[in-house]
Amino acid sequence: MTAVDALERGRAAHAGRAWEHARASLVRADSERPLGADDLELLATAGYMVGLMDDFLGVLERAHHGHVAAGKPLRATRCAFFLGVNLAMRGDMGHAAGWFSRAQRLVEREGRDCVESGYLLMPVAMRNEAAGNYEAAFAAAAAAAEVAERFRDADLFSLAVHTQGLILIKQGQVAQGMALLDEAMLAASAGELSPIITGVVYCGVIAGCEEAYEVRRAREWTDALSRWCEEQPEMVAFSGRCRAHRSEIMQLDGAWTDALDEARRARDRAERAMSPAGAGHALYLQGEILRLQGDFVAAEEAFREANRFGREPQPGLALLRLAQGDAEAAAAAVRRALGETAEPLKRARILPRSWWPPETTRRPAAPPMSSRKSPQGTAA
Repeated sequence: MTAVDALERGRAAHAGRAWEHARASLVRADSERPLGADDLELLATAGYMVGLMDDFLGVLERAHHGHVAAGKPLRATRCAFFLGVNLAMRGDMGHAAGWFSRAQRLVEREGRDCVESGYLLMPVAMRNEAAGNYEAAFAAAAAAAEVAERFRDADLFSLAVHTQGLILIKQGQVAQGMALLDEAMLAASAGELSPIITGVVYCGVIAGCEEAYEVRRAREWTDALSRWCEEQPEMVAFSGRCRAHRSEIMQLDGAWTDALDEARRARDRAERAMSPAGAGHALYLQGEILRLQGDFVAAEEAFREANRFGREPQPGLALLRLAQGDAEAAAAAVRRALGETAEPLKRARILPRSWWPPETTRRPAAPPMSSRKSPQGTAA
């Protein structure tokens, strides 16, 4: 196979979302003759979708430099933006800030109105949201959405609008936030977004639904995400999050064995994608299901592993202590967790109000704590 043949096969596989095949062909073409910046972006995307984050970052940096050398500063700006965002998500804040600064300088040198200026408002929203300054975060995301509308950029619009929705939910404005999440999902579910942004929006929207206890919407969008993942069997990125969401829905439906199996697959996928946060969340889900099944030893081990990956193990670990008869330890754990968050919905998750459902709805083999439900009907 010649370099030209490999390149054409790689482009075709990328268009067909055959990510492993796309990456293999593009790597072969690159080894014969260095790829141009446009094709390097394709290779970077394929690497991301198969879970090779280090490869994604390295190739995207090459694409950035290629666009600069070709006199395409705005294309280089987009590469710098995505480098910054993904480095920030990995906790590498110094390098992330450097890429954002470089992107900002490129836009300022261009000296004209451009959609890339809207992309650079998203790190501003992210920083303010992380700091708890929700008003400033919402304003930055709203300004980004306005830029996206002017330039008809579907990726930026969906990113910005779904960020606005998540911020409103954190502020307790659930109805307004859910309306924005639904709007963002229209483009994602219609296939109007680029592959990475599609996955980001899907997972962000479902996480927002779960945070707001919107079970119906979470179920609906999880089914849509599952179909999207099934259409791309070579994809690793997002598939762990998808399985975690499916596990939570199965747990709510009482299918605990299936939910546990799915949570274990979610952890495997998250680790393949080098996502500690995803692995920690999947382990927490395993702990919850094992607790409900009465396997307290395995549940405790899962919670401790989740904590090792950076996932707060409450309220599951406190409920485990309560089920073991140690109410004092349970209360102390809940007080500590509450002292570390001021967000209303996070506090609600730590302090689930409950009632006893009718006897006929209980799972006979479950320990008493397993039959508790929240006011919205979701499992505590």
